[in-house]
Amino acid sequence: MLKDFLRPKKRSALRPRKETEAKSVPAKRFNEMIDYYTRELQSRLKEIERLKTENDMLIRSSIKAASRSDQFSEQSRKLSEEVRVLQGRLRDKRS
Repeated sequence: MLKDFLRPKKRSALRPRKETEAKSVPAKRFNEMIDYYTRELQSRLKEIERLKTENDMLIRSSIKAASRSDQFSEQSRKLSEEVRVLQGRLRDKRS
């Protein structure tokens, strides 16, 4: 009789606490969630693509503006040099 009390009892396997407390989600709701997040990700991807396109356009226009600015500054430098030479000639003629 004492052996019966001291003998280890057979216990059922323990299930993880998280698993036993987890709430199940119906398949329909799960599919709705997947559809929602898929649409959300697609809209964000479209937004990213739009921003990339806009960024590329801004970069191209910036490069063109910088190129034009370089051309204008080069022309300005040449004209300033030409004005300096002409002023020197004018001074020489007046002297």
